[in-house]
Amino acid sequence: MTLSAIVTVPAALAPADFTAPIAGAPALVRAVRAVRDVAPVTVVAADKLAAAATECLAAHGLGDVPVRTGPGPLTEADAVLMHDVRYPLAPADLAARVAAGLTEHDVVLPVLPMTDSVKSVAAEGIVLGNVDRSELVTAQYPRAFSAAALALGADPDDLAALTGAGLKVGTVDGDPNAFVADLGQDRGLLEAIVSAR
Repeated sequence: MTLSAIVTVPAALAPADFTAPIAGAPALVRAVRAVRDVAPVTVVAADKLAAAATECLAAHGLGDVPVRTGPGPLTEADAVLMHDVRYPLAPADLAARVAAGLTEHDVVLPVLPMTDSVKSVAAEGIVLGNVDRSELVTAQYPRAFSAAALALGADPDDLAALTGAGLKVGTVDGDPNAFVADLGQDRGLLEAIVSAR
């Protein structure tokens, strides 16, 4: 099985969100480094963000990482490890665990048990009660997809469509630091976490 990695840069981000340093390394650089030891990496960014992504990578010794913008096939590999720049503290060993899960599953995502209190709320904003958290998890990135999963062309977050197509969706243990961040607002928190390691 050949594996490639894709790091996505959502169009809603501003260039500073993913190029400004977080304790020395920008979110884009951290995301690329988290997956590059597992598979060759391509960055996918909106047209308006591609130049900033290319410059950021080159400035941090990653000028060999291609940045793609348009539609069309992104890889010829049998499977893809998909990462999201908004998860900048996801560690490299998490990417390795996710990729290893492809030996038994078509889709693999890292998860953590749900620890927050979850409430059921009526349309009028009235709290109806607690939701049992025992079967709830929080899903993280990176995630892995086999050729069969990619061939469906389904939204990678639409797990019901993937399982409905007969694909095996599995999980691996997530990481407390692999949380989604608001890169424009959470820089101080991210730097504190990195500094405390």
